Amino acid sequence: MRLPLLALFYGRLGDSRLEELEACAERAGSGPRDWPWRRAVFRTHGGDEGPAVLQPLPPLALADQAWLAAAAQQAVGCRGVFEVWGAGDDIASCAAATEAVSVDWLRQRIDGPWRVEFVVTGARHSQHGTDPAARIRHFGHVLDALEDRPVRLRGPAHRVWLIEDRRVIEGGHPLPDRPPRFHLALQLPSAVADTQAALSRLDLRRRAFLGTSTLAADRALLLCNLGLATTGSGPAAVLDPFCGSGGVLLAAAALGAATVGSDIDWRLVSDNRVPIEIPATAHRPARGVEAVRMTDNFDEAGLPHPRALLALDVEAPDAAERLLEAHGGKRYDALVTDPPYGRREFQRGTGAWDGALTFRVDTDTLTTTLGRLMALAQQVVRPGGRLVFLAPVRAPRDPSKPTVDALRSWLTSVAPRHQLRLCHLAEARVHGGLHRATVVLERTVQNGTTSPA
Repeated sequence: MRLPLLALFYGRLGDSRLEELEACAERAGSGPRDWPWRRAVFRTHGGDEGPAVLQPLPPLALADQAWLAAAAQQAVGCRGVFEVWGAGDDIASCAAATEAVSVDWLRQRIDGPWRVEFVVTGARHSQHGTDPAARIRHFGHVLDALEDRPVRLRGPAHRVWLIEDRRVIEGGHPLPDRPPRFHLALQLPSAVADTQAALSRLDLRRRAFLGTSTLAADRALLLCNLGLATTGSGPAAVLDPFCGSGGVLLAAAALGAATVGSDIDWRLVSDNRVPIEIPATAHRPARGVEAVRMTDNFDEAGLPHPRALLALDVEAPDAAERLLEAHGGKRYDALVTDPPYGRREFQRGTGAWDGALTFRVDTDTLTTTLGRLMALAQQVVRPGGRLVFLAPVRAPRDPSKPTVDALRSWLTSVAPRHQLRLCHLAEARVHGGLHRATVVLERTVQNGTTSPA
């Protein structure tokens, strides 16, 4: 049998969650394919903004499903990929649809311990109450077929999900082209480590060393997954030239990449332990008085240290040379970063810096910083590699920044001058005063076509 496949995403990371799964699949070696995403973006009740968290996929032969399952495990924005056994607008019709799946097929797909998972999207609780057993009893066809398969609540080999979709658009309006309300589906298993486990290890509250602004772990993992798309399953190297307290470097290391970081603030990349000035938390009650350094974060997460941490101004004439030297003279597979854009940039030049920070980000500052970044990527990223970064864009309470369309138009025009092409640009709302775009550029050869990785 070839049953429909469904991708289920977390309600976070906005427009880029679909591209992240594509990037992880490309890295897993699937090759190019047509992704039939429903890309319409809307804001749903509960605060999620972006394409639908339930996305249909075309059926694949069993032999081709392993790479897709692996990609879903590596994508921080994806819960998993599922084989749909039945779907309907209510539980009864969903259960009736599962009866079209043969007992032999169910037993073939589940050959060991299993359990049932329940998820409700767009609401806290099921409309059928809080008793999961009452809901699953509708699926007697499945339960009877698997009566000799042991149920294991912890560490099962297989997971069957009952997905209940209760999303509505903000204001109570129904979703356009609303999919079936209920799905009973088998999660495609994978031997690849689940990236969700890395979120706990990289939680900001657990880190010994933090700066005044550090990228959240899920966003850093998303950026690194987008950056590593063209590297395949072999070793990869990631550079962050504005590494701060190392959030991107930690995420890249968690995904198996070697890392190099640099920052203009020598204290962030120094091997000397310095007192941290961050309020204490339940995880780290001594914070504020303990002396720490960036590499302590890698030790506590069980990750390899960066190959090099450089105190470096990226505007220095020898910046590219020093960054290449730190990687043995080789170009990087990806440059992934969250640049300062003026909010942490020295507006009067580094020589006049007195420690004061500015949070004003205007279009001129933004485009100047982006120009420097693209020029650096042209020098240090290999053809076929990627430049991935975040850029502030216009928000309702901050009209000084460029619109998403203006940024896209500018990048489309300027990026080719640096042998880069725009692959992806998507907006994410942090709050009413801060919207940011996730940008992916791919390094090309001189004639504008991408060379083999």
